[in-house]
Amino acid sequence: MAGRIAKNGGIPSFFKVILPGYSTEQLRIPPQVLEHGRNDQPERATLTWNTSLECSWTVKVCRTKEGVYFKDGWREFLNDNSVKEGDFLVFTYEGDMHFSIRDYENNCCKRGDFPANNEPHKESTPAKSTKRNPGCPKKDYSAESFRSKFPHYTRSIKKKYCVYSIPTAFYRKHLSAGNYEVAFLKISGGTKWYKVKLVPSLQTAFMSKGWYVFAHDNQIVVGDVCAFELVKENKMVVHILRK
Repeated sequence: MAGRIAKNGGIPSFFKVILPGYSTEQLRIPPQVLEHGRNDQPERATLTWNTSLECSWTVKVCRTKEGVYFKDGWREFLNDNSVKEGDFLVFTYEGDMHFSIRDYENNCCKRGDFPANNEPHKESTPAKSTKRNPGCPKKDYSAESFRSKFPHYTRSIKKKYCVYSIPTAFYRKHLSAGNYEVAFLKISGGTKWYKVKLVPSLQTAFMSKGWYVFAHDNQIVVGDVCAFELVKENKMVVHILRK
């Protein structure tokens, strides 16, 4: 069961009730909601969970004659956030195929506990060694002891497929004025710059397309702590710190 609801300020939103037997393979996006983003035609959507301010999930957008659907990655989003039968999900469209999601349980109360299921889902590609090569060293100090003359922030890597937000205070002070659509990341000690799309969301932005390739190429794994050092405008050097 799905429906469209109104929200103050004209921001489009819709709801989905998770009924018994509901297919977790895909979710149809109401066409009325998509009318507010007629120029938004990306192949992927960004989903933000109401209790996790640090990360979001990226899912594939599938377009057919029947409609537009969340497809690959949707099941993993449900599993990672322990969505179950009877839950009532409210989707708010933020633009550029970014949706923030709130969850209400069958007792009509908003779910406020952080998901207990933090196990990363399996990748569809063959498993590779997590041993780091010499070009991707870990720094031998913790996030608390990291120091730099440049503005910086740290993030714990909790899930492989998350796309991570820039802390609100950091974004407001150093990046919002530039209204950047992309950021450029380079691993500490490396030479290659990676282009990563920035998806704006209220008072911050999320690192979206390009982040997974950067993390994969530089062997960033779940459990790592990364320091993002803003060295120039929208360019950041990323340090992988000791756990």
